[in-house]
Amino acid sequence: MKLKAVLLITPLLIGCYSLEKKYNYGESFHNSPDMWTEEDPQFEIGEPIPVVDATGHYVFSLFSKLIFLNWKVDNHDISEETIEITKNYIRENNLRAVKVRFNQYAPISELKRIWRNDHINPAIKYTFGLIGWFSYTVLPERVFAGLFGGDHYNPFSNSVHIYSDLPSIAIHEGGHAKDFNSREFKTMYAAIYSIPIIGALYHEAVATDDTLAYFQEKEEDEKIIESYKVLTPAYATYIGGSIGDIAQTPLSILTVIPGHLFGWYKVRQFRKGREDGYEDEINSTTELEYESEGE
Repeated sequence: MKLKAVLLITPLLIGCYSLEKKYNYGESFHNSPDMWTEEDPQFEIGEPIPVVDATGHYVFSLFSKLIFLNWKVDNHDISEETIEITKNYIRENNLRAVKVRFNQYAPISELKRIWRNDHINPAIKYTFGLIGWFSYTVLPERVFAGLFGGDHYNPFSNSVHIYSDLPSIAIHEGGHAKDFNSREFKTMYAAIYSIPIIGALYHEAVATDDTLAYFQEKEEDEKIIESYKVLTPAYATYIGGSIGDIAQTPLSILTVIPGHLFGWYKVRQFRKGREDGYEDEINSTTELEYESEGE
């Protein structure tokens, strides 16, 4: 039943993404002003810990690498390119209150951010928010990303956590932050996301749509191709109900297959569209030169 749902829903939702529409930069609803200091900057990079990072990369994230067929998933080694692309996205979309952590474990700081986040109802953030924080603390993604948790946006602390050296994933998580921060009723929106299996579908579609549109705005064709290859199968796993649970399951391997197939199909379509556009441009230029010579 879940596999059938993947086959039906993935093309329906991801197939409707348009690269032709104008990109809308974000303006957060009731966003807090800049309050960052040298002691608490908006963007933080975890100090390299070779043994920990290597264990996370070569051991605990192997399952997620297999699922997404990409060695950079949860590799705990974020390149300067990915960091700069993420910073630009956050700044350009006016996400002044969003914290971004690159391969960093900071449970005390995250707890303080949950405490200070007055945009989420206390009854929700001190239950679901603290449950998520407890999981983040005792099963640190700095080690276990890909097996337990991974790259994500936390609406309770308004923080983005990145462990993969893939701009498509980083911008996708930034897209969640942009989506949540643009909402007036953030508690309700966060609660909808928590509904098992179906709750994440709309939110994930919005974030992926924003990622593709952003890279189109920047004319980053290779990043668009990367997004189709990574984010389309990722969406299929949400439909299958694996990612978003406490841990990955073998079901992820089954549900991700149609996601990969559709992602490769979208890449082929995209490349063909680019080639056709290039040929049209050449033909148009040739015709103009011919007409000029005739005159």
